Amino acid sequence: MRYALPALALACALTGCKPQPISPADEQAIRATYVAYATSANAGSVDGLVANYASDATVQPPGAPAATGTEAIRRMYTGMLAAVRPHLTLTATKVAGQGDVAYVTGTYHLTYTMKDSTQAAPPAEDGKFVDVQWRQADKSWKIVASSWNQNSMPAAPPAAPARGRRH
Repeated sequence: MRYALPALALACALTGCKPQPISPADEQAIRATYVAYATSANAGSVDGLVANYASDATVQPPGAPAATGTEAIRRMYTGMLAAVRPHLTLTATKVAGQGDVAYVTGTYHLTYTMKDSTQAAPPAEDGKFVDVQWRQADKSWKIVASSWNQNSMPAAPPAAPARGRRH
């Protein structure tokens, strides 16, 4: 033990005491999360979407309150998918991290088909996302924080019809 402290100090000096970057296998597992996410979204599977998140995760969708925890995230996605069938393409453009923590930035393209065919679908959406993932006790990677937004502002609602003046 007497020699362990100097050896540890030397190791810290040489490496900066930083955790090692995530491995290629970890990066592959993290990227697989986004394949599973898009597959679940496109299938309309709320359970599949929720399975990508840690039980205490927080999701921050645009234009809506944050959802924290499995049940709140489930309610959020149930509401989002109530009227639409999405077609989502995700691209994780950067995966980086150290130890048991990683962050992911990426882009998405989203189109919708309405479940009620008499309703007009929302316009297609292109945007970006940033997520934080943690390695779980079972060695899987789960999203613990997620936020996304569109690249452009939503279209403004049509102007109200002009009212004529009465004299």
